[in-house]
Amino acid sequence: MNGFARRTEQKKQAIKQAVLELLQKIRDPREVTIQEIAKQAHVSPVTIYNYFGSKENLIRETLLDDVVRQVDEYEAFLKQAGSFEEKVKHTIFQEVKLFKEGWADVMLRWMQEDEEFRRSIELLNETRVLPLVVDMIREAQKKGEVDPRLSIEALLLYLNGWRELSEKIPASLYNERLVEDMVRLFFYGMKGETR
Repeated sequence: MNGFARRTEQKKQAIKQAVLELLQKIRDPREVTIQEIAKQAHVSPVTIYNYFGSKENLIRETLLDDVVRQVDEYEAFLKQAGSFEEKVKHTIFQEVKLFKEGWADVMLRWMQEDEEFRRSIELLNETRVLPLVVDMIREAQKKGEVDPRLSIEALLLYLNGWRELSEKIPASLYNERLVEDMVRLFFYGMKGETR
């Protein structure tokens, strides 16, 4: 990469970082302005339009890059040694963190606003996230951590149900104890662990 291309890429990254910082404060992508982004990134509004074409393209690309980064981190975590329970607990903690920080709301709001972003997220889920989860389940079944008689489809429905339930709980109610209780319920039900 030559010097010009490197400076261009640095400016693009500074602009995307400015978007992320502004969205952490403002929460609604529609309310973030090009002028605010330019000021935060120390570039002119024209530079933003030259690089991204529109505010919508910039936000789409920035949020998608962030989701891909999160999926990369999730994949790296799942490849590490650890029990199925540890992996599920980590997954729940990460989702709770996104909801508590309001980041999930930003993503959901933009998915409703931007059809292309929604399709990209759905494709990412189908091609990367779902295969990761299926591999995690299969590995747990091989290790005897999950009943091998249960179908992948049934387990995915179960996991999805828990995810949807956790999304409905107000962020203000989340604390470490609640998450621990949710993990315990997930694995052992209301009767608790019997050994």
